[in-house]
Amino acid sequence: MEKKKENIVLALIALIIGILALILSWVPIVNNFAAILAVIGFILAIIALIINRKNKKTLSIVSLVISIVAFVIVMATQAFYAKTLNDSFKSSENSSKVEKTSGKASVSESKESKKSDSNLLIDSQYKEIADENGADSAVLVATKSYSANWSDNSWAGLNISVDKVDIIKVSGYKDYSDDEYQGFAVVHYNIDNTQQDVTAYPEEAHVSTNTGLQTRGNYTTERFAGDLMKGTKTSGYAAYPLKELNDVNDIKSLRINFSASYETDNYDDDNSNHTYDFTLNLN
Repeated sequence: MEKKKENIVLALIALIIGILALILSWVPIVNNFAAILAVIGFILAIIALIINRKNKKTLSIVSLVISIVAFVIVMATQAFYAKTLNDSFKSSENSSKVEKTSGKASVSESKESKKSDSNLLIDSQYKEIADENGADSAVLVATKSYSANWSDNSWAGLNISVDKVDIIKVSGYKDYSDDEYQGFAVVHYNIDNTQQDVTAYPEEAHVSTNTGLQTRGNYTTERFAGDLMKGTKTSGYAAYPLKELNDVNDIKSLRINFSASYETDNYDDDNSNHTYDFTLNLN
């Protein structure tokens, strides 16, 4: 039995509204109105489909599809425009901060460097401490660097050493979790794995200071350790956050504790787990 002709009045209205919504969907701000039109067109098209359930539905289906497409385009373009505006704002903000700090000189005192209004995000050495943790407004106030000479090759063919420690003081540092810190102890490690696959995370070490602070490293400039395959070498910085730091000269020693391990089928192998526990005296 051939279907009856489609009742096109409501479908035609839905089609006109949908086409208008589609035309306006690309225009910023105006496409808020286009979204409303798309919803109205969608509702009218659904009603037209119900009215024509026993008739042909060509125009009703077309109006429904156009309304849906218009609404999707509105959502996509609004997301794109919002991202573009946000990126432009951040770029302008960072440029403003660079201009603000470019005319201020830092004064070096031996291995200590004092800095004024130097945004942590634009510092070549420490910027990832802010960038990776959402502390966009943190300011680098002062730094002090020490040469270190600690090494250990007593376990599983893993040669690990520390050759540098930086104590940095910051202000305005607040991370994604709203945790606030006044400074960081930044330790540089070198690792040479000569014997077998092992796992070690010095970036996540427990650390205590001579000032009575205890902290844990979960702020990395970049992941450099972890699962280490036999015959590989790696190096990198681990940043240990300090809740309180009045002066970079206050930190005189760091006790660092972290674990390492390797997989084995020998249940009697007591050597498969190892703890590094050492103290770096800073002078």
